[in-house]
Amino acid sequence: MEEAGREREILIVRSLAESDLGLFAAHRQAAKSKQRALNINADVARRLFTPELYESGGATVNCIVAYDDVIVREARRLGKTGKNWRLGGRKLEDVAFADLDCKDFVLIRSVIPNDGTWPVTMTFISKKRHRVVHAGVVRIVERHLQGSMVVFDDADPAFRDLAQHCPALPWDGKPLPGTASPRDESGSRPVPPMPRDDAPAPKRPKTVSEKIRSPHILEHMLRVAGDLSAPAQLRFLETIDKLATQLREVLLATGGIMPIPRNHGAFWPSIRGQMTGFVDGGLANLSMLGSAPIAARVGGYTVIPGDVSQERENFLTLKYLIDELYAHDDQGVFSDSFPDVGALRDAARISIEAAGAIRLLEEYPQDLKWLLVHGALVNPVSRYSDVMQDGRIRHRFPDFSDKALQDLLPADDTAGEGRHRNFISVHLRQLKRLESADAVVCGVIERESSTTSVCRAVLNSLDDSAIRDLLPVTPAEWKAWFRNAVDPSGDEDFEGQRITDSLLFRCVLEPGEALSPIVIDRNELRRAPSAWVSEISRYPKPLVSYVQPTEWNAPVRIEIFEKDRERFHDVAALVLHCSLLLPRYAFPVGLDIVDKFARIPDWMSRPINTHTAVRAMRTALDRGDDRLFDALRRMLCGSGREFLLRPGIFR
Repeated sequence: MEEAGREREILIVRSLAESDLGLFAAHRQAAKSKQRALNINADVARRLFTPELYESGGATVNCIVAYDDVIVREARRLGKTGKNWRLGGRKLEDVAFADLDCKDFVLIRSVIPNDGTWPVTMTFISKKRHRVVHAGVVRIVERHLQGSMVVFDDADPAFRDLAQHCPALPWDGKPLPGTASPRDESGSRPVPPMPRDDAPAPKRPKTVSEKIRSPHILEHMLRVAGDLSAPAQLRFLETIDKLATQLREVLLATGGIMPIPRNHGAFWPSIRGQMTGFVDGGLANLSMLGSAPIAARVGGYTVIPGDVSQERENFLTLKYLIDELYAHDDQGVFSDSFPDVGALRDAARISIEAAGAIRLLEEYPQDLKWLLVHGALVNPVSRYSDVMQDGRIRHRFPDFSDKALQDLLPADDTAGEGRHRNFISVHLRQLKRLESADAVVCGVIERESSTTSVCRAVLNSLDDSAIRDLLPVTPAEWKAWFRNAVDPSGDEDFEGQRITDSLLFRCVLEPGEALSPIVIDRNELRRAPSAWVSEISRYPKPLVSYVQPTEWNAPVRIEIFEKDRERFHDVAALVLHCSLLLPRYAFPVGLDIVDKFARIPDWMSRPINTHTAVRAMRTALDRGDDRLFDALRRMLCGSGREFLLRPGIFR
């Protein structure tokens, strides 16, 4: 429902053409066209003006032109010239407009219908000056542009996304509700930083019950519990409501929730000139030969906020392996049959990405201040060891080859022999290098987890004496009830519940909040193979937290080493502000950039697959290994639709 007495608004977006640049003095000398105004489509003019004004051919309106800190207020003619409508007037003199080019944007905001008495604002967005905002505008309007223009009214969600980047219209001498009007030359101020910070939160934040019933969370919960009966779904929602409400109250009272102010204007100057790195890796889909020969590319991307020189950004291919990653005892191609092929592949991915992070730290030992890695810092490693049966080794986990060790470890780290070549030992040395770095190293995970380890660690960390007065029962009873709710383990009262860390903390945290970091032991010794207890006991225990950038996305999990505990607030602020750089996007943009840079597409995987198959066959021939050659030949000649691979039920 409209506010009483409040006029409707529209926002016109025009993608500048070469003929439009004649409006600017800086472009006139090189302009091929003699046009000195912006083209406006006739149907747009009809929508903007009152019917009487449109039929009369237009009007002279008061315009407010904004481009960064340049603000020009003067009357301009928006009318019909021949068969075309144009917005013209005096040329815009400031040299800053020289940065504008074709495909840049002008946002024109006006009350509708405009009878000629209402002012019109014009905000220019340049790809050269406003790269992030320009990309966001492209994402919003690219599918809607017709004749280089599109119009959004104030009921359209796109209007709200775009309106934050252009000055609001005066409303009887006062700003419109929730916005601010530009000041005149006597008290001028620049356009707010781009991207525009979020509007202040409402005075009364939503309760957990209200949040759970909001569309973006309710839809996710129904997807998680969609196969449950209706009564079970209701119990699921009620349980989430109780858990999140009580946990939030306890965490607020004990300092377990940390506010992270969302303020681009204050944050980015605070890290100006500090190099920030992003690392991610991609694996080729080598289905033909399983996981022994591996193809992987690890990419690095660095950026220096505030630097406008050519050195601002750099891309590096940190690691690129197409070789035998695992070796047999006699240094040949790995030909053993380890049953857990997924473990071989995961160990390859984890170790190669860690090697890429180490390489980036070596490339910029003094300059790199922040390093964000896509994925967990520390993974459970007990799986990557020998398969035992009756106290004896049934299947030995293969060691890394000589060539792989040269790529996985720094040059000054001698690999050694025997167990020192195994994944558990090699990855431990990699983590120790990352842990000792001067830069803050942070793992970032956007995928929703299926575990409850963080929730259980938070419960274990709560001091009973500090929370006793906040609970309806004793702390011991409350913790036992909470654990059973998130991990039923046969408890009939909570049967069928699927309450994970990411789902729970999505309900607990408000946008702009982070969970105070909690220590997580990913490598509990009770699960460790007896042969590797000594190495696994030395694995770091990361500090884990969840950060909530926006209300419509799941929280982002971040992990840091203990040495960086005092800088947690800073790294959480970096992750949050990187996640808010694009509209309707809640993940660090730098990691998205390097993810696309490192990914190995299917069209590249297929020739790599063939190449590694041929190399393996050639090696088998050179070694005279009949069994390996015969197995490879069958794989090359067969397919995934073999009769012998049919489901067991039909055998």
